[in-house]
Amino acid sequence: MTVKNNTKPATTSDYQEIYDKESKQPYFKKILDLLSKYEDGWNVFIKAHELQRYDIPVPRKEEFQDDPYLPNSWMELSDAVLSIIAKEKFKLNTAENIIEIVRLDQMLDAYVRPIPGAPNHWTYGKKRIAEEKKYDYSKNIAYEIIINTNPCLAYYMENNSPTMQLLVNAHASQGHNAVYTNNRYFKRYTHASSIMAINERFRDTVEECNVKYGHDEVEKLLDFCQAMALMDTDDVPAKLKKTKAEMEAARLDAEEANYKVKRPKGIFDTNYSDDKTDDSKLDLSFPAKGKKNVLKFIADNSPLLPEWKRDIMRMSSDVSQHFRPNRETIVLNEGFACQTHFETMTLMFHIGLINFPMYTEFRTSHDNVTKQQSGITKIELDDGTIEEKMLDVNLNVYALGYAIFEDIKRICINPTEEDKRWFPQFAGIGEEEWMEFSVFVMENNNDETLIEQYLSPTVMRKFQLFAVEGKISDEFLTVSAVHADEGFEKIRKRLAIDHRIDDKLPAISIGDYNHESDRCLILEHKLINGNELDKVTASQILELIHSQTEFPCAIETVNEDGEVLSSFTSPPNYNYKVNKRIKPYPHRNVDLRLR
Repeated sequence: MTVKNNTKPATTSDYQEIYDKESKQPYFKKILDLLSKYEDGWNVFIKAHELQRYDIPVPRKEEFQDDPYLPNSWMELSDAVLSIIAKEKFKLNTAENIIEIVRLDQMLDAYVRPIPGAPNHWTYGKKRIAEEKKYDYSKNIAYEIIINTNPCLAYYMENNSPTMQLLVNAHASQGHNAVYTNNRYFKRYTHASSIMAINERFRDTVEECNVKYGHDEVEKLLDFCQAMALMDTDDVPAKLKKTKAEMEAARLDAEEANYKVKRPKGIFDTNYSDDKTDDSKLDLSFPAKGKKNVLKFIADNSPLLPEWKRDIMRMSSDVSQHFRPNRETIVLNEGFACQTHFETMTLMFHIGLINFPMYTEFRTSHDNVTKQQSGITKIELDDGTIEEKMLDVNLNVYALGYAIFEDIKRICINPTEEDKRWFPQFAGIGEEEWMEFSVFVMENNNDETLIEQYLSPTVMRKFQLFAVEGKISDEFLTVSAVHADEGFEKIRKRLAIDHRIDDKLPAISIGDYNHESDRCLILEHKLINGNELDKVTASQILELIHSQTEFPCAIETVNEDGEVLSSFTSPPNYNYKVNKRIKPYPHRNVDLRLR
């Protein structure tokens, strides 16, 4: 099969050399084989750009008219080509894509719901109004939104140009898709294949309960679930939890090994041996202590809750659990997606799938997205003099993430002596291996570990990073780390800690549950960096828990030594310490199930 002239990029001899090299690769031949079945062939994307329409027909050649496996639309064809590049050229493992073209109002709707078809709630309407006002003010709207499902669901704006549709496909449906599918945090915590079914059941259950128990009662429960948003996910990775079948297999294995195991059911599940054991050596602590999923604990163990409330609480927790990794991988996710779209679009330009005007449009958008706003601006005073003013500017996650991944590529291919000292494990591994290593980094890190391990001195210089000590209210701050080896180490450690999400959220977990007395639920808040709980918010959350469970509850703020520094209760001033156990469960063979 010969390649038509329109497959060659009308660029410089340097690009011709790249084209000649790439045209020998297996991925190139797959794309060529696919596009040769269409009338427009290699020019199908350029033609859409010239017409400024991506909904153009893509007529097949006569001999392929009846092939049921060929894409039928321009969007389907572009996804097929970009998927070949992602999988065959860059070795990305991605899920199948579902792409929906949406209007402005539909995109604003997608902004406010975590997943399509989520149960109706007044907070979504409130957010929707806020997003609409923001759009009216700025006229800015996302080019795309992608959701971690399998197949991977993405929404593209209908007014995107053909070039932008290619760009958002490379960014979201290839880059983000690869992160969702392969990153260990997403693989452990999420359930992409079943989340849509869980969400559909969640919505249907809420609608049924609205009819059975009344809208007001259901809305109060959903308000409660929303209020528990920071206390409704597990520390234990979902994919590491044992199924019933696995637990039964483990029990049989134990019996075959001649171990006699008794397993009391419920939250107090503890293994006991028939052999005589010194009671002082038994682990008599509360088995659920330290668990962070307070919402699911209440659903599983509060004795007066009706089953429909337990069901809704559990499903609400499952949805929250699914989205937990998103907040821990923002820099990594956007950085890898930006690198994926940059490499993909550049490759398409080199092999002639897009032309120079399309490449220019792409670079303009890419450079705007990955630009870090300056923290200093110049203003002209009334007397005509120019004064510099500091701005409250955050690091652009797109800029930082992309800079880290692009610098990994540079270090792999063309390292400096400094790079070899800092990154001996991958500096200079070669041009053929850099993408494989980039994928390895994507698969095994979150934002904190990405920055702590791979933020280079080159990137820190580029962003002009330095560390300061002191409070914002102080008249002077102390610069504690600048551009030197020791300073670089301190800067990236500080920046990594800044991206440790758990330190930014209140560290609240299960403390104890007085199931044998007043059934008071005691939560524990670990004091981090002196950040105490807001009294009003903490009291309101406890009131909601008390209202749903119909039993008292408390929250204790403790220091590193476990010393109680302060506490709140519902009802107010409730003396929960009267029934609080000092040494729980002193007897070994006692049924500890909830009554």
